[in-house]
Amino acid sequence: MSKRNDRFEKVPKDFYPTTDPNAVEPLVPFIRGKTYAEPFYGEGDLEDLLMDVANCMWRSDIRETVVPSKVMPATDLTLYDLRGVDCIISNPPFTKDVLLPCIDHLIGLKPTWLLLPADMMHNKYFSPYMRMCSKVVSIGRVKWFKDSKACSTDNFSWYYWVDNKPTDTIFYGRV
Repeated sequence: MSKRNDRFEKVPKDFYPTTDPNAVEPLVPFIRGKTYAEPFYGEGDLEDLLMDVANCMWRSDIRETVVPSKVMPATDLTLYDLRGVDCIISNPPFTKDVLLPCIDHLIGLKPTWLLLPADMMHNKYFSPYMRMCSKVVSIGRVKWFKDSKACSTDNFSWYYWVDNKPTDTIFYGRV
């Protein structure tokens, strides 16, 4: 959804499913053959898009979903839950008060890929997270509604944290 969009009300709990294959295409070279956890599972759209590339071994969300997944907040995830998982891949809520504690928690557990607005890296409050972010993979505009012809008015990127230690960030632009 767009931060400048006043025509539509915000969806409760920031539930914007990842239904656009263009959102995952640039991520594929980095995750092919990996196992992952999806702590913002929703309806499983992201898993559907990654099915032929990586294997989702853990699913959770704050609400019950169609596919069996654990009902719990992402901040309750533990290393025990993530045994046998290479990384975390998810499209989290973008609301700052929800997102930042989740990033703090998740990057301390496993390498983490999060789909976020591309311009987030330019926000002052996000600078501590960018100091720890090792990769940013540009996507461009994304369709948030299945079968929609319209894209969002914002650009998006995948952000990758290996852990919570400072590092240089490599930027991968759209090819």
